[in-house]
Amino acid sequence: MAVKNSCARCGKRFSAPENYLGKKIDCPRCGHRTVLRTPDEEREIKEREEQLRRTQKEDRRKLDLIERAEQKNRRLQASRPYYEKYQTGLQAVRHHNPNAPSRFVRLRALSDLLILSAYLTLMLVLVGAGLTVYLQVEGGLSSLPLLLLCLVGWALLGTVLYVSLKYLGELAFVLADMGDQQNEMVQLLLDLRENTDGVDTGVPEA
Repeated sequence: MAVKNSCARCGKRFSAPENYLGKKIDCPRCGHRTVLRTPDEEREIKEREEQLRRTQKEDRRKLDLIERAEQKNRRLQASRPYYEKYQTGLQAVRHHNPNAPSRFVRLRALSDLLILSAYLTLMLVLVGAGLTVYLQVEGGLSSLPLLLLCLVGWALLGTVLYVSLKYLGELAFVLADMGDQQNEMVQLLLDLRENTDGVDTGVPEA
């Protein structure tokens, strides 16, 4: 008895002997090798493939819904106020505010002023050295050793002033940062203490 089948590649319908069931045969048109199956087996395989495609489509739809829900949750988290984001206990945060301005504004302004003064001092020293050389060219300074002495004096003065002002400016900036960090830690500890007061921790008191 001949079994009818069709090529999975070109769609050519052909017949093959029944004793070839379950074996690979070549398509008479394109030569593609395929397993000879009965019509019922072919229909069952197609149903399984269709079910697999539907399952994959449903899984992709669920993954897309989960991703959209996560994106929405991230947007909601980003839009929440700071006192809802930063929770240290059962109550909302009242003291700690990461968006609060620095409490050491004057110290930071002093740091900027000192660093700016360091660069201005360096520029003035360069101008003074240039004027000294100009005086030598114009004949105001007749001695070469005196010119060298003046240039060395300008260099030493500029180095000392620049390093001192720059160091003081950086020190003021570091102190302001340390003060803000300490203040932030104190605020967090206050929130932690207030939010845990009266909460049963399960630890017996001494």
